[in-house]
Amino acid sequence: MFELLSSVLPNVLEVVPNEFFRSGLAYIGAGIAVLTGLGTGIGQGIAASKAVEAVGRQPEASGKITVTMIIGQAVAETTGIYGFIIAILLLGR
Repeated sequence: MFELLSSVLPNVLEVVPNEFFRSGLAYIGAGIAVLTGLGTGIGQGIAASKAVEAVGRQPEASGKITVTMIIGQAVAETTGIYGFIIAILLLGR
């Protein structure tokens, strides 16, 4: 296995995992963690649009629809906050 790896990827074995390599990987991981905000924003936008459609169909149920939407928005927002916290932790290394 080692011979196969050394023949196919000779430059990979020359990389010395030092502090610069580790910090570079931390920056890449932080960038990936911040991308959780993208999914959160899309999900919250879809939820809000569906709530507006529901209120348009049944205006008398707007209170229940709004409360349910806000709870869903709060749960979805925690995903973005977790990603942000992970990114801050990775950048602090």
